[in-house]
Amino acid sequence: MVQVSKQAVQQWALIDYLAQKHRFQDTISRMERKYGMTLEEFENHIATSEKEAFDEWDDNIDWSAAVGMLPDVLRSIEEIKRGAIEIVE
Repeated sequence: MVQVSKQAVQQWALIDYLAQKHRFQDTISRMERKYGMTLEEFENHIATSEKEAFDEWDDNIDWSAAVGMLPDVLRSIEEIKRGAIEIVE
């Protein structure tokens, strides 16, 4: 039987959430540079555009997901750093 400490699980979870944070922040930064605007401005641009651009819709999905998920990931990172984790079976 392999034994794993709560501290090791905590470190693994923290590394995973930090990787997610980096990925979401990278997506947000990349899209802001690419389009020169915030997500809200970009969504307005898409809504008022006369021509439908499928690549913009794809970017909007990725960008919206990153913006939506980032707060949850940041909250989880803080909880893990405080040691607020529970190991369940």
